[in-house]
Amino acid sequence: MRISPVPSIALVLLCVASAGVSGCSKSGGSDGAGGKSLRLSMIPTTDPGKMARDSEPLVAYLEKATGAKVELTVPLNYAAVVEAFGADKVDVAYFGGFTYVQASKRFGARPLVQRERDQAFHSLFITHAGSAIGSLADLAGKSFAFGDVNSTSGHLMPEYYMRKGNVDPDVIARAIYTGGHDATALAVANQKVDAGALDEAVFARLTKDGKLDAAKLKVFYTTPPFFDYVWAARKALDPALAEAFKKAMLALDPADPQHKPVLDLLQASRYVAAEDANYDKLREAATTAGLLK
Repeated sequence: MRISPVPSIALVLLCVASAGVSGCSKSGGSDGAGGKSLRLSMIPTTDPGKMARDSEPLVAYLEKATGAKVELTVPLNYAAVVEAFGADKVDVAYFGGFTYVQASKRFGARPLVQRERDQAFHSLFITHAGSAIGSLADLAGKSFAFGDVNSTSGHLMPEYYMRKGNVDPDVIARAIYTGGHDATALAVANQKVDAGALDEAVFARLTKDGKLDAAKLKVFYTTPPFFDYVWAARKALDPALAEAFKKAMLALDPADPQHKPVLDLLQASRYVAAEDANYDKLREAATTAGLLK
């Protein structure tokens, strides 16, 4: 079992830096000792180091369910996952919707599974409790924060609905990028910016864990639903190994005490099969914004 947060350059060069680690074989699927290996990576929706540390139950579960040696990395930014995926350094990646459509177009990524909630996901627009902002129209002249530029719920879809809502283009043009949903929430909470958009699940977790004081913030807009996070396999991955991963995720049952820690970690109630066509709306939004070429 190997779990590690890695910087973006280190992720792309993972095989060079880990010359003795057989799981970095370009072809994948073998650990060099007759066994299987499965290299996973996840986009850093929050602190990558914490994500990597917290992912031990997931790695242990997948090793048992698939019979493969699982290595998991969490880089410092979303783009690093896409690039490592395209360089065949990653077998299965946890993408946001936007990074998935990038990986699909550039590298033929194959969708496997997603949380049930990801079939109708939302972005939340937040401001501090005392703010006069109560709608998208009130953003004129205000400072605004997105998350990572490649984030679906932290940038792509919020910007899409801001444009559809005729928000002053200067607000979008002058927006800052915090790099993550948690950073956006803190920027608003600390009044570094007037408002920001982020992942609804991250917001719920931060307030539940007491890292954000919900009484000091208010949600003033929730986007319509869209498809978001998805686990996807590289096109050259052994189909049997991809299917083993898919079956393992679909088998997760909240009623099973051994499965519940994994589902809680992933903020999931259950997993369902993912379909590529469901991401056509995101492709349209990304193309319209000039972010998918």
